[in-house]
Amino acid sequence: MLLIGISGKTGSGKNYVASLLEKRGFRSLDLDLVAHSVLDTLSDTIEQMLGPGLLIDGKINRKELGRLVFSDEKLLRDLENITYPEIEKETRKWLAEDPDVPAVIHAVNLYKTSLVKDCDAVIWLKASSFQRRRRVISRDKRPWKELKGRFRSQNGLNSKLFSQDAEVYSVRNSGNDASLTASLDRILRRLEGLGGKNER
Repeated sequence: MLLIGISGKTGSGKNYVASLLEKRGFRSLDLDLVAHSVLDTLSDTIEQMLGPGLLIDGKINRKELGRLVFSDEKLLRDLENITYPEIEKETRKWLAEDPDVPAVIHAVNLYKTSLVKDCDAVIWLKASSFQRRRRVISRDKRPWKELKGRFRSQNGLNSKLFSQDAEVYSVRNSGNDASLTASLDRILRRLEGLGGKNER
């Protein structure tokens, strides 16, 4: 199975590029959605770790959780240490469901998981800070003051974080669909016939 990872800072267009690959025959999985499910599964453990007030009707209040962890690196690492193993397990279960179909997985922090080692290639999406900010405000319907902590926590992210584990292709997503799709098609031609790491 050919497996492509997509990463990039918030607002770089990961979901959109995944949808373009779906049109080319890929299955896709948003690891943020997997993480949301994992957060609810581990809600009691997370509340014990971070304190009361995080649960609403038995589910994690992600807005409040983000406010806490994006302003405290230690809390963020502690949260990742308990959630990432579960995210990896659920993702591998999803991949095993249909191993003959090429797949794409996408997340901001893909490089922090062991899943990146399974990827035949990683597409690193680039977009200007202005473009990303505009997209996220429009998408999340939240004011900038509630989002800037998330942006600040990603300042150090770059394509070099993946270079030890997978072939990396940097692609600019400036909003020009013709240029974006041409870049994706070039990458797919390059990967054509590889099959997948587990088959080679």
